[in-house]
Amino acid sequence: MKYMLLFIRDEGIEEDDATLNANHAAINEWFGEYGPEGKILGGEELQRSSTATTIRWSDGRQLVTDGPFVESKETVAGFAIFEAADLDEAIAAAKKWPPKNQAVEIRPVIIHDDM
Repeated sequence: MKYMLLFIRDEGIEEDDATLNANHAAINEWFGEYGPEGKILGGEELQRSSTATTIRWSDGRQLVTDGPFVESKETVAGFAIFEAADLDEAIAAAKKWPPKNQAVEIRPVIIHDDM
């Protein structure tokens, strides 16, 4: 099964350079652990939510606005598409996500046979 791992962080928490560097090194190790096994099918770090653009329908017309759809202190910082035998395997990998000030949301990916 494929799972989307969403890495969630509080953008209000500022980290010093040493913490940022340590987190990036640990994240690279995490991706290195699962990448060679073919478990990670793709993924990227995302820029802050303030760089987002949201398009939505309102009163029958499209509105384009700067910023995220919902204002929240916790935002998606990045993602990975993860191939796992089952949810337990995806959870085990997510539990190893190194930044302890972040959360990992796990969602099964719907596979459409007609695409």
